[in-house]
Amino acid sequence: MATSRRPATTATSARESRPSLDGFFRISERGSTIGREVRGGVVTFFTMAYIVVLNPLIIGNAPDVNGDLLAGGDFAVIAACTALAAGVLTILMGLVANFPLALATGLGLNAFVAFAIASQMTWADAMGLVVL
Repeated sequence: MATSRRPATTATSARESRPSLDGFFRISERGSTIGREVRGGVVTFFTMAYIVVLNPLIIGNAPDVNGDLLAGGDFAVIAACTALAAGVLTILMGLVANFPLALATGLGLNAFVAFAIASQMTWADAMGLVVL
């Protein structure tokens, strides 16, 4: 008895040829669902949101060796740079590395640099040490 195969419809073949969110990030392959990933993203966003407030408080209130405030003490600029860096690096981690990991500044390192190192040198020298 011969089984009849139904030819692929145009809608099915178009859907398979178009890359999907699940196909690009291999969500099902990793044992997850899009819904789980969205919920995880929302939780991660709220978990990391405090960094946008706390980082400017740490960096903006720390004096350098000259008594000047790091980054001029401008809360809005430091908050914007913190959010931009976290956003860009997290997006790159997802798109380039295809790995679901959020990246942001390390508050422990920021506090150490701001209060232990930068008070002994200029802020530019302290940031150079971080790069090294």
